[in-house]
Amino acid sequence: MTRFIVPLMTKADRELAKRAIDRAPPGYVADIHESKRSDEQNRALWGLLNQIVRQRPTHNGVKMDAAMWKAVFMDALGNETAYAPKLDGPGYFPIGQRSSQLTVSQFRDLLELMLAWTAREGLEIKHFDGEEAGVAQQAPQHAA
Repeated sequence: MTRFIVPLMTKADRELAKRAIDRAPPGYVADIHESKRSDEQNRALWGLLNQIVRQRPTHNGVKMDAAMWKAVFMDALGNETAYAPKLDGPGYFPIGQRSSQLTVSQFRDLLELMLAWTAREGLEIKHFDGEEAGVAQQAPQHAA
């Protein structure tokens, strides 16, 4: 056994994890941590980022794409942001921003931060379901 991952959702899952620990050879390590972001959260992020790019293609005079907006929000959440110069042409791009490493609760905080900002800035954000990655569905906008 090189690696064994068990989402701890049910009592049976917990029993399975305990048995795996009991059978693990000496020198193995048990690592209990919160799950990484869900696929649904990731689809929500990119759907939201694409809506922001359409409504705010520039920020403080800089042409923005979805990855750059993601870096801005990751920085606002408290994650360190670094930028490197583009290979061809003027400008910079964000590096080191890995939202895939955020936990479910960190990712929830990121989405809530983004929604609060869009509401404060008066952007019209349409809600979408998790099955459609970034495709907006018609739904009434709620007040933030």
